[in-house]
Amino acid sequence: METGEVALFIDFENVRYGLKNNYGREPDPQLLMAKARKYGPVSQAYAYADFTEHPDFFRRKLEVAGITPRDIPRRSPDVAHKSSSDMAMLMDIIDCLLDRPTVNTLILMTGDSDFIRVVARARNRFSKRVIISGVPGSVSNDLIASADASDPIIEAEWTPVSAAEFPAPPPVFESTLTPELSMPDPTELSNIERHLIKLIDYLNRTRPYLTFLFVKTHALSPTSQLNLSPMQVDLVLSKFKERGILRDEVKEQDGRTLRFLYFAREHPLAQSVLKETLGS
Repeated sequence: METGEVALFIDFENVRYGLKNNYGREPDPQLLMAKARKYGPVSQAYAYADFTEHPDFFRRKLEVAGITPRDIPRRSPDVAHKSSSDMAMLMDIIDCLLDRPTVNTLILMTGDSDFIRVVARARNRFSKRVIISGVPGSVSNDLIASADASDPIIEAEWTPVSAAEFPAPPPVFESTLTPELSMPDPTELSNIERHLIKLIDYLNRTRPYLTFLFVKTHALSPTSQLNLSPMQVDLVLSKFKERGILRDEVKEQDGRTLRFLYFAREHPLAQSVLKETLGS
């Protein structure tokens, strides 16, 4: 039987985009809380994100599940991955270690390697048990190694998204825009997004098909020289899907069920990047 209280800290953006990109699912806060309760009574639970970038219903669903949303605005609105939520989560973990002696178990729902040091400190200095609960495919192996155990958020725990509960995905981009609408403002894309569009275009032209994991693996490879974290790639690819630059579809391939990615090369934002490349 588990003893002591549990503190739950959710890197909401990491969890949500990991689930959307790897499994085509939205997070259910009730299931996240249920996972934490396996380890004992949950005395505090927080979810960190800039919630202006997520559907409003997530705040309500988190509160109903007993999880407090911590709304952390982005430091730089023009750069997709710049956020202060990791720092806020880190500070709350430290406060918990210092001020909550009855908490014996910390559950970190994240895959970000930035938390390795605080995980090691919680275990070695404060004798806490730390569980890493992240989405497979979006978790740093070093982060898992630094903790006591890994309890992944796996696909089997997630039921298909109900169309009545969650907004429908954006329609697939159609190349029937007027010339005026085909000339987007180039400032709509960050440098990271531009580099990823070029990489996706290259892979789309040189590979028989694309999957999310395949694109992510190439984006994280040192040869790409992008210097991105897994969460940064998740975030940008999710934004591409929301904008219609990418769309996905589940199909059977060689006896396996795969989620294929399709690149809308004719999308005006993609064209603005690729035309720059041709002109350089």
